[in-house]
Order: sequence, then structure tokens, then C-alpha cells
Amino acid sequence: MKRFKLTILSFVGLLVTGACSDFLEEKSQDEVIPSTATDYSEILLAYSNPGGYNMLSVLDDDIEINDLQYNDNENSIVKQHGGVFTWQPDMWEWENGIKDSYESTYTQIMGVNAVLDGVDDVEGSVEEKEVVKAQALGLRAYYYFMLVNLYGEPYNYNKKALGVPLKLTSALLENGITRNTVEEVYTRIVMDLEQASALFGKYSKRRGDFRINGTATDILLSRVYLYMEEWDRAIEAANRAIKRAEGLTDYTTVEAGNQFYMTTYELSEVEWLFDMSITNFPFVPSGDLLSKYTNGDKRETLWFNANGSISKRAQKSGWGPNRTIRISEAYLNRAEALVLSQNANIGEALADLNELRRHRIVGYQDISISDATILLGEIRVERRLELCFDGHRWFDLRRYGMPSISHDYKLKKNDAWVTYVLKEKDPLYTLPIPRAVILNNVKLEQNPSANAPERIGVPKSNL
Repeated sequence: MKRFKLTILSFVGLLVTGACSDFLEEKSQDEVIPSTATDYSEILLAYSNPGGYNMLSVLDDDIEINDLQYNDNENSIVKQHGGVFTWQPDMWEWENGIKDSYESTYTQIMGVNAVLDGVDDVEGSVEEKEVVKAQALGLRAYYYFMLVNLYGEPYNYNKKALGVPLKLTSALLENGITRNTVEEVYTRIVMDLEQASALFGKYSKRRGDFRINGTATDILLSRVYLYMEEWDRAIEAANRAIKRAEGLTDYTTVEAGNQFYMTTYELSEVEWLFDMSITNFPFVPSGDLLSKYTNGDKRETLWFNANGSISKRAQKSGWGPNRTIRISEAYLNRAEALVLSQNANIGEALADLNELRRHRIVGYQDISISDATILLGEIRVERRLELCFDGHRWFDLRRYGMPSISHDYKLKKNDAWVTYVLKEKDPLYTLPIPRAVILNNVKLEQNPSANAPERIGVPKSNL
């Protein structure tokens, strides 16, 4: 049996999460040797929390600054997010600014690769090993999906552009690694997800343990194919997910004021819950987003009010759903693909839209739409409402053609509002790679967005 070694530093995250290392066989002060599939399963749990994507909450048009959060002093949290919120080319170099996700994601990938490198050669049943492998492949695909959509151009815009480096083993590289193309990264993502889906499909479904499962993998696969505009494959993956899911949760029966909604597996539609933090900083849902919720839509009440009487503009604390993969996404992915596929099926797409809305809007009456363009618009609005603040909107804007959006910004109560504009097809729709990463890997080529001019805001009154 191969004795696969990992440094203790690789398990810092595991120790922090409280999953004690009793299962690890210590061989020295600087290495541990997992010996069973269960060992690797516990190790993988440490790498199953895809956090570190705070920038996604402040890049898109679903968010704005809450003007009730200011006083006479500079708001330090607004300042911390300022480089990203105003789309500055040096966003990662701002003093005390929010951190990039590049290095932290590759740390996660390192841990996942270590599991994939070693799990076949340890003790355990075939099922135990294959389930661990499926989880690891699903995680690796998710991490590369996030990286390539942050630091590479949109697939449907320029799949031959540089994406991110593909690192598929845990072996250390001394001389750096070059970037693969967006297309190459997507090809690997699909390979990993398809293999994971096949492995998961051999065994009984598992849900509720904060680990990626087969249904979540198929939801992700439908998302990836949607981005690739492989409509029929997106439909096929969504069909598998919906077939194996426990069904949509009926929000219309949930009492208003449940501030921690979407943080529990008790909701039938939650397939993978991986980030239980609640947003708590001086940003709120944008007026444009909120204006699109109709009367009776329970999402607006459940997600954006601490209780039924608190103003949308004066949030007490947290707001919004937490980071999950839910079966509602599969309905939306399938509906969009059904409209856009060569053999478009308007009736089935409309059925998916109506099915979701019946579970969200009190007293909803099914609508009838026969025009494909109008229906696509309705589906994409519903996608925005359903998946807001769950890591989708920024990526969706990219694949929709990178439209122009704007943010109003100020640091103190008495400052004048200044408007920053992200232009249509702006280079900053592809984020710059952090300079520290470039310095540590001489083979990396920087994105053009890093050399864009500083963004200068315009007084709001002048617009």
C-alpha cells in the first residue's frame, strides 16, 4: 500500500474547524499519514467549505451602500470594500482591503488533490473510497469553476482566453505553472463533475452533512453546461438533479421574520449548505433588485427583513439567503436551456417557471407566455430574484454580455455621493490576478484589467 504523506500545515483548516486529528497517525512533527478511507473523508471535510468569495457580494448590481449606516467618521467597512466595489484595477492592493480568493482557493484545491492522490491506496470498502473520490472531484470542479469565472474571460465570449492554471496533483512545483485556457479549464470541470456524478449515482443519496452530494453535483453540472451554452446537456443534468431531489420548499407556508432562513437542511430543497455566515456590513439589496419582487413574494420578506416591520433600507443585522446549492437552481437552469436549445420547448420552460413561483409567491396564478424572448427575460429575472447573493449574479452578468452597471459610493455621512461606472464589456469584468501571486509564479501572465486606468467617480448630481 502506498504511504501518502501530507504536511501538518495542510490540516490547519481541519484543526480549526474542530474535527480533531485522532484519526491521523502521527509519524513525526511535520507529517501525518492517513491510512483509511475514513481518514481521507475527514480530511476532505476541512476542504469542503468554499468560503473566501466576499468580492462576489459587492461586484454586481444587486447591492448598494446603506446610507443609514454612516456617521461623521469614515465607515471602515465601506472603505475596506472600496477597491472592489468601485472596480479598481489595483483592488487587491488596497490597504486593509478585502482579500482575493485566488490563493485560498488553490489551498483548497491542494487539499482536495491530496485526497484524490491517496484515497485509492488506503484501507476501506470500494463504496467508501468512491464516495470520497466523488466528493473530492465535485469540490475540485467547483473551485475551478469559481476561479475561471473570476480570473478568466466568460466562456461564451472568449473561451480561448487565458483562464487559470490547472493543478491536478498535490505534488509541489518548483518553477511555477502557466495558465490554461478558459476552454481547457471548463473541459476539466466537466470531466470531474461527470465522473463525480457517475460515482455518486452508484450509491444511496446522502444529504445533510455539509458535504457535496450527487444532486448538488448535477446542479453544478447543469450550471456549467448552461454557461457553455450546451443546452441539451444542461437539461439532462438538471433532469437528473430534479429527479433525485426532495422537491422545492414551499416558502408560502413559512412564517415571516425567520431571519436565519436558508441555514438549515430541514428545508427540502437544500442539497449542499457550505457557508452559514450571515451578511452583516453596511450594504443592502439594491433598490433595482427589490423593485422586481412582486406583492406576496415571500423571498423579499424572509431574506431582507429582520422581522415583518423593519424597513428594507434599515436592516438590523443579517440579510439574504446563505451560501447553498438548492434544487431551485436546477429548475431555472433547465428552463433557460429549454428556451435556448435548438429544439426549444416553451411549454416545459414555462412550466418550470410557474412551478418555482408557486412555491415562492402567495396566491400565485400561473402565467401563459408563448414568445421565447419574453419568456427568457422572465426566467432571467426570476433567476436574479431566486439566486441573489448566492454567488450567481456577477457570473450571470458576464455571460449575458457584460452590460454597464454603476455603484454610488461615499465614506462619510456628509460626503457627496460619487458614481462609479463599469462600462459594457469592461476589462474589469475579468478580475486582475493579485500581484503577490504573479511575483510568486513567474510563469503567470497578468490580465489586461490590471493595467486599466484608475476608476474615477463622477458626482452623482452631474449624471
